[in-house]
Amino acid sequence: MECTIKREEKLIVEIHGRLDTVTSAELKDKLAEEDLTDCDIDLDFTDVEYISSAGLRLLVALQKQTKASGHQLVIRHINNVVNEIFHVAGFHKTLHIED
Repeated sequence: MECTIKREEKLIVEIHGRLDTVTSAELKDKLAEEDLTDCDIDLDFTDVEYISSAGLRLLVALQKQTKASGHQLVIRHINNVVNEIFHVAGFHKTLHIED
């Protein structure tokens, strides 16, 4: 997994590859270096091939953190595989997902 983090009006995180147990921890560490309390977060999933339960837990934690600070987490451009995982897990009902 590789990611690019840009701070504009919001924090934009472009993720490439798989978001599994190992890479979720790597992403969490990279995000810990950013101040997430004062901005919305956009996760660009264009190049995310797969997400595991560890990746889903990270998304829930990010959503709670952004919501607690009065901001929003948006996940953009998910593919069919990730979309199916979100639906099976019920996350399509709780996460803000956009095309």
